[in-house]
Amino acid sequence: MSQPRTGEVIATGRPGDPEPLVRTFVFGQFRVDVTTYELWRDDEIVTISPKAFDTLLILVRNRVRAVAKDELMDLVWPDSNVTEDSLTQCISTLRRALGDDPNHPRFIATVSRRGYRFIAPVSEVLSAVPRQTDSPAPEAQAPAAPALTAAPAPPILPHRPWLVAILAIALLACLGVGLVFFFNARLATTARTPSAAIGRLRFTVAAPDGTEFKSGGVLSPDGRYLAFVAEDVRNGSIRLGVNSLESSETRLLPGTDGAYLPFWSPDSRSLGFFADGKLKRVGLDSGPPQVVTVLGTFSAGATWNAKGVILFAGQRSGLFSVPDSGGAQTPVTTLNPATQEVAHRYPQFLPDGEHFLFFKTSAKPDQTGTWVGSLHSRTTTRVLDTLAVYAPPGYLIYLRERLLMARRFDADRLLLSSSASVVDPSLITASAANEAGVSAANNGMLAFGGYPTGERVKWFDRSGAEIATLDTPTAVHNPAISPDQKQVLVGSREVEHGIWLVDVDRNAPTRFVPDGMRPQWSPDGTRVAYTADRLGSVGDIFMKPMTGRDDDDLLLRSKENKMVDDWSPDGRYIVYSSISPRTKTDIWILPTSGDRKPRPFLQTPADELQGQISPDGHWIAYTSNESGVWEVYLQSFPEPGAKRTISIGGGTEPHWRRDGRELFYLSLDRTLMSVNVTLGSAAPTIERARPLFRAAVPDSFGVFVNYYAVSADGQRFLICAVDRNGKEERETVLVNWNGAPRR
Repeated sequence: MSQPRTGEVIATGRPGDPEPLVRTFVFGQFRVDVTTYELWRDDEIVTISPKAFDTLLILVRNRVRAVAKDELMDLVWPDSNVTEDSLTQCISTLRRALGDDPNHPRFIATVSRRGYRFIAPVSEVLSAVPRQTDSPAPEAQAPAAPALTAAPAPPILPHRPWLVAILAIALLACLGVGLVFFFNARLATTARTPSAAIGRLRFTVAAPDGTEFKSGGVLSPDGRYLAFVAEDVRNGSIRLGVNSLESSETRLLPGTDGAYLPFWSPDSRSLGFFADGKLKRVGLDSGPPQVVTVLGTFSAGATWNAKGVILFAGQRSGLFSVPDSGGAQTPVTTLNPATQEVAHRYPQFLPDGEHFLFFKTSAKPDQTGTWVGSLHSRTTTRVLDTLAVYAPPGYLIYLRERLLMARRFDADRLLLSSSASVVDPSLITASAANEAGVSAANNGMLAFGGYPTGERVKWFDRSGAEIATLDTPTAVHNPAISPDQKQVLVGSREVEHGIWLVDVDRNAPTRFVPDGMRPQWSPDGTRVAYTADRLGSVGDIFMKPMTGRDDDDLLLRSKENKMVDDWSPDGRYIVYSSISPRTKTDIWILPTSGDRKPRPFLQTPADELQGQISPDGHWIAYTSNESGVWEVYLQSFPEPGAKRTISIGGGTEPHWRRDGRELFYLSLDRTLMSVNVTLGSAAPTIERARPLFRAAVPDSFGVFVNYYAVSADGQRFLICAVDRNGKEERETVLVNWNGAPRR
């Protein structure tokens, strides 16, 4: 049985037990709502991470004493081996959220060599929580049964016991047959009947034999089907699958190779999906998929309304609309530089087909969250501080500490209720950062899960054999091996994000930068360049020395979002990718000395990114979609000129061997490819690419995420791989989920 999260109200439900109490802690202009797991400043929610909230709640509850650091770490991270850096980061986050000066604290004081203490006066608001039952909630009550009319009184039977016994047996037999027919009919029509007509049910759906889930399932609007992305465990091919919830029949859809992020048409007869840089649609009972529009990049979700409009998101852009029959793309939302917006993602139409939810990512925490927009207005409104999914007949579903939560949402007036309920306390999803992993149907069905778990950073040899596992405290990406091959930098993917430094020999991780990402070593290994959302802007470039000095140097600050890609072998340049609304993603060069004035290297209407400079410094390998498909190219450096195509049939994420004689990349089916190259000041000699092994990198490729690094001799590969021995989470489906939400 899982332990309740910090602050959760648990009721035993036994007769005679006292009603549980809900506490709201109030101090200054702040209040901590234990029921909704939220921190409020006056009438506004203050966005902090779940771990920071846990830390604050522990300090407030134990305000009569100092709480030791070890005690805090044991309580906040009960199942993880973390260092004191994680706690320091949480305290720093809380102080920023509360506006608390550590030198003159009003709320959190540091107790030298011991821990921390909450010092502000605190008042408590206590109230009893009404005990919940398994009956439907008032808003989801089943329709009342029709009143029975009085039948004429039957004649009194003569006193014959044997006759009474026979009639009783016959009556019971008829009743049993009737109940069998009743429940069979009810189960057969579960997906088609109103949710309030039955009690809450729960079942799981497994991936088809020989495959594993590569995405969460998506329920069709009528609740009859569950769509998902499946990977063949033998050859790595990826296709869309559809499971009939009425017959349990599962089939893979032909022509959907490489699909990701499926979404349904409003009539539940067609599926939209993304593949090969294109938005496509396919009918359940029709021919091959059709191309709706060309994106030229990866997408972050789409939605489809009854008027034939598809609303979709780019990788790091605003939202666009396109007719479901194909046609021109129309911008619907745009990124606002004034609020440091990074991307608009995961759109979802509301019932009127005009308004929609979407998730806004910003460098400012008070701008990040779920917003409401409209096809006919540029005005947007924030409704929640995290990613949420709309569930009929009027709820927002979201995750808090791996628990599914529900809040009432008026889709007509666009108003969100103040109280939240746990959908089912026994359901704890293993995908804490499961973006867009929840879906809902119109008939009271809810689905979530289906993602594989157990992602680890592992060493592999050239045959694909696993050599060793790198110890990291959380799931990571963007591995970078130091020039002396003794240390590795990785970027975290979880809430406790940042850059971790791992000693290879001792396999010991240490937090290096608490808020950075995409690290790259200098050629001599004395400095690290990285990207961070800091100083009120997005994706600035910083440099940190390896000497342990705390103050990092700001190399570049601009309004465009930037990702560090590489460092030239002579140390003179840093190559980075920058996003422009006009020219999409471009490759830029930043001098590391002098005036440090950046200049564009490749700036075209296509996307160019993931630049990797050759060891001799005269060439650069990079990824581009100029042909309509992601391919790896080679071009002269530092001035662009002669260009050659490296990959054939698609490729991404190039990396060099240190001597420059071999170039690696990932094909579109995630096979690690090797290309022998002979460099020179003239045109290089390029041999045909040959496959090494299929890399078990997670999900689809990340445009701004590299999933592997290469050792200096090219004999080993450090890969952010899905652990094949890890547990695969099944897709869980709830029927009549809102019949009895629990506090």
